Amino acid sequence: MSDKKFDIDDLFNEDNDDISNNSEKKHQKISSDEIDELLASVKKKNRPSEIKTDEVVENVIEETVPDVADSESDVVAAVPVIGDEKILPDEAKKDSELKKHFGKNSDDEEAEEEDEDEEETNNTPVKKENEKHTDTPKKRKKRSKKGRKKKKKGGIGFNGSIFGGIILVTIILTVSMLLAVGGLTVGMEFYGIGKDENDISFNIPEGSTNEEIADLLFENGIIKNKDLFLMAVKLMKPKKIYPGDITLKPSMSYSDIIEEMEVQRERYETVTLTFIEGSYLVDIADQLEQANVCSADDFLFEFKKDLGYKFESYITDNENAFYSREGYCFPDTYEFYVGDTAYNITKILREHFDSKITDSMYTKMNSMGLTLNDTMTLASIVQLEAANVDEMPRIASVFLNRLKDPDTFPMLQTDTTYKYIDQVIKKKAGNDDMVAHFTEYYDTYAIEGLPAGPICNPGIEAINAVLNPEKTNYYYFCNNLETGETFYAETLEEHEANQIKAGLIEAVENDEDTEEDNGEEYNEYY
Repeated sequence: MSDKKFDIDDLFNEDNDDISNNSEKKHQKISSDEIDELLASVKKKNRPSEIKTDEVVENVIEETVPDVADSESDVVAAVPVIGDEKILPDEAKKDSELKKHFGKNSDDEEAEEEDEDEEETNNTPVKKENEKHTDTPKKRKKRSKKGRKKKKKGGIGFNGSIFGGIILVTIILTVSMLLAVGGLTVGMEFYGIGKDENDISFNIPEGSTNEEIADLLFENGIIKNKDLFLMAVKLMKPKKIYPGDITLKPSMSYSDIIEEMEVQRERYETVTLTFIEGSYLVDIADQLEQANVCSADDFLFEFKKDLGYKFESYITDNENAFYSREGYCFPDTYEFYVGDTAYNITKILREHFDSKITDSMYTKMNSMGLTLNDTMTLASIVQLEAANVDEMPRIASVFLNRLKDPDTFPMLQTDTTYKYIDQVIKKKAGNDDMVAHFTEYYDTYAIEGLPAGPICNPGIEAINAVLNPEKTNYYYFCNNLETGETFYAETLEEHEANQIKAGLIEAVENDEDTEEDNGEEYNEYY
């Protein structure tokens, strides 16, 4: 072996640049024997990554120690050198393996790359020294790694604390808003703010408890919070709440309501009225006025309004209906206060009707493809057409059969709609144009299907007959006006024969002058 000295660059036959820009190369010489041994080891493994750590350590004369830059944060990674020449292979794999032999790991490599980027940015040359330091670089690298980990953990904690703070603030604000809204709602309810101004009269029975009085107030729409009322009673401690008739407004405060109930009252005068099945709404209005309950016009005006009852949400309004709520005043016997308000009467009638139409009835309508308006319109026709309650299911089947076969029977052709035109529309429409307009939508001899709305207020039997019709193939019927007997037919020929039996044809022939007015010229069908 010769004692000739040469560069490690010649050994790898590669041009290597320093990591830092414009840094000066320093060459340190080693002996030929040492180089031969290193070459033999490299050739044996055929790649630098297979060089054993012990062999490299024995042959390496010195390791460079990174200088500390002017700034304490600028740390330059150590670069192994042999002699004065740095070992910087081009291939990343060789570089990685050599770094592993000199005690470097992937984290340290990343740190070095970050330091290299910082050095390139600052364009500051870094001085290399040839002093031996074996432990110092590793210790510095470990400290640097721990520093990075601490910083990373610190960042997560900071972000987490911000996120947690945002959540906490959001929860606090939400709870505060809910409490504020709840408090505002309770306050508005207590003082009656934004509530109805209508007078509502009702009776507090003798011996009613505070809970029962709260129920009455709630049912009549005076209060919406029974617990709040009971709390107000507890706080105000009224001397006595008198039973009997009382008139209150929903817009009154809870304290005013309690004070009003503390006053002894005279019993209101009442009147009992019965609305029969098949009554027109105008007839019901006249009954109320004649009994001094309220004026007919006020009642008709109030009765067309919705008050928020369940059945009202099922009504499909028809703008061509003469009275939009005709058919929805349930025939029954009622007790009203004399001199009451139209609003209060409407409220009583709405509540009673709503209690009569059950969920099962709505389900049945839906299964039959009928709306609530269809059902009440058919029921009003059946109510006026049937000679008695027993005939109602069969009468209903005739109209339903016609509706199911519109190609053959497009029109219902019932005289009851003519009577509604004559007795209601012509009397209340106001002018001829309005009469002509509404007649067009109620004349079942001219229009297809059902009229624009119910033509009277049917009873529960007629409603149930529509929902539970008898199964028949009848398309015609007629009644004997004297005996009340009803005749049914599947064909027109049968129907004409039935008319003779019922005595209707002779009656038509002897009363030809009144045929047009009574609509009896159409009795060939009914």
